[in-house]
Amino acid sequence: MSKWHYDVVVVGAGPAGATAAETAARMGVRVLLLDSKTRPGTPVQCAEYVPTAVKRYIRLKPGCVVQRIDSLRTFINDQLVSTLAAPGYMLDRAVFDSSLVQQAREAGAEFWPGAKAAARTDREVVVRRNGQEVKIACKVIIGADGPRSTVGQWMDSQNQSFMIGLQYRMPLCEPQSSTDVYFCPQYRGGYAWLFPKGDTANAGVGVNLNFKHVIQELLRDFLKGMTTRGILGETPLDSTAGLIPVGGPLPVIHRDNMLLVGDAAGHTHAVTGGGIMSAIIDGKLAGQAAAKAVLHNDLSRLAEYPEQWRSLLGRFLGRAARQREECDRNWTCDPEKFANLIKRTWISFPGNLEGRELHAN
Repeated sequence: MSKWHYDVVVVGAGPAGATAAETAARMGVRVLLLDSKTRPGTPVQCAEYVPTAVKRYIRLKPGCVVQRIDSLRTFINDQLVSTLAAPGYMLDRAVFDSSLVQQAREAGAEFWPGAKAAARTDREVVVRRNGQEVKIACKVIIGADGPRSTVGQWMDSQNQSFMIGLQYRMPLCEPQSSTDVYFCPQYRGGYAWLFPKGDTANAGVGVNLNFKHVIQELLRDFLKGMTTRGILGETPLDSTAGLIPVGGPLPVIHRDNMLLVGDAAGHTHAVTGGGIMSAIIDGKLAGQAAAKAVLHNDLSRLAEYPEQWRSLLGRFLGRAARQREECDRNWTCDPEKFANLIKRTWISFPGNLEGRELHAN
């Protein structure tokens, strides 16, 4: 078995992992970025919206943005109840993720697509690549490998609560500049959405994982309503599905020489399911902490990451987790009680606007 040597190994090349790899590499350490997919960002597993605030943290290269968004419209029981200014962008996630990986490579990180982290020994990661196993000696491991993280397993710190989302890309009959969210009791623990992308739209449904057996029927009914009203065309262009961690931030995101970021750390908004912005912020913080630990030969510097994360995002995502618990406890088919529950917990309503610039899907 061949052996390679790096300072930092980042497992997962989504927004969190690619940002962590770029950040650490720019600070002068040797970084290896791995992803089990041959093309990060495919298949698309999110609604692809980010707020304009994303530009504070990363460069959006040409081709990443499909269109601008002005507002978020919220519907409860088919009634429009809120229009909130929410300037942002609809992304092409495949182009976006690829550009972040390219920026990491330009900073000096090496990228191995189609490489899966299989095991960990003391200061080594065993990677399966091209049908072979190789050992990677490293000082720091960053787990950016999604909701069911392998690195999280090594740390005994894993997400336990999930939503499942099913989404079709559909023809859009008329241009629009709002993202639309639909709440009905049948979308148990979640909602339906329609997010425009030029002449197409991402239209989907998300529900608690326990209700995955009805999600196809729910989405079919939602799309039928949209086509009947002349909003969407009838023929799906493609589809995707994915898990979204909604149990709140994991209590352990640093153990030994390992860090967890993004979905792997449970750092999604537990009500909206959004996580792109927090993933990018995680990547910045974890990449800095990892590089400092290497440059100072002091692994205790890794503890700076959870401290800084809590300071920036802990209150915001902790509140969302409590709101998710309230939704799960009080979900109801009573129209008035249901509407009041959504107004107490959804981001568009007074009292829930803190940190709204981070709400991204």
